[in-house]
Amino acid sequence: MKIVYFGSDVFLPCFEYLVQNHEILALYTYHNAEDYFHEYRITEMARALGIPVHYEEIGQERIRQCFLEEGCDLFFIAEYDKIIDIPKDLKEFRGINTHSSLLPQGRSYYPIECAMERGLSETGVTMHKLTMNLDCGDVIAQRKVKVTERTDSVDVYLMNSANALQMLQGIMEDFDAAWNGAGPQTEVQTYWKRPADELLQVTHDMTVHDALEVFRKYNGMTEICINGKQWFVSAMMPGSAELLKAEMQVKENLWLFAVKDGHLRVNITER
Repeated sequence: MKIVYFGSDVFLPCFEYLVQNHEILALYTYHNAEDYFHEYRITEMARALGIPVHYEEIGQERIRQCFLEEGCDLFFIAEYDKIIDIPKDLKEFRGINTHSSLLPQGRSYYPIECAMERGLSETGVTMHKLTMNLDCGDVIAQRKVKVTERTDSVDVYLMNSANALQMLQGIMEDFDAAWNGAGPQTEVQTYWKRPADELLQVTHDMTVHDALEVFRKYNGMTEICINGKQWFVSAMMPGSAELLKAEMQVKENLWLFAVKDGHLRVNITER
């Protein structure tokens, strides 16, 4: 099949599989500083293979060109930050979106972090037909993952990625059967909004446990204020010793941060 791929490193195994078994016409990707996974590996791979890489939004004219002139068979979306404006008159259009929740529950730009916020004991990944209504298309395949008190949001991303690869392999074995066998999402559920800013913040008046719980749920979205400036936290480790200063720099992006019952060792990145 000829495929236009939309996504980042979140579902990189899917991209690798499609590259090996099909023709990728182009990669559309994006960069969001608060994401834990970015687009570095997928763009490196695409460029090495001569696949055009785009950060701009795709328009209706380009969509028509892909399907009508270039023989595109499928748009495959796997963690992408823009809505694809599907031409209503393009009967040839077929698109699959990969979404990190058990749809219809978890329609959201932040489905994993919102699932962690709600303390759900399970979530998962869904592949569904792409429509103009966000995360509402007929479900082609779906798999669950368990969430325990030891599971963090990155664990869920990785489990979903492994499951998505297996789902994709099954779909591509008999694409027409999988496409025609998709079932509608009959239940209407609310859209999950981005977790409130105060839930993402690590502060000096927290305990080590409370701070680690914030990072467990939100990882790269976690924020911390150092020297009066807000930063994202890319890594966090606990320390039990008292810190005599509120904050102490160790290396360029490595800081010690005092909390009620010890300190945190945090790597920070630009917000």
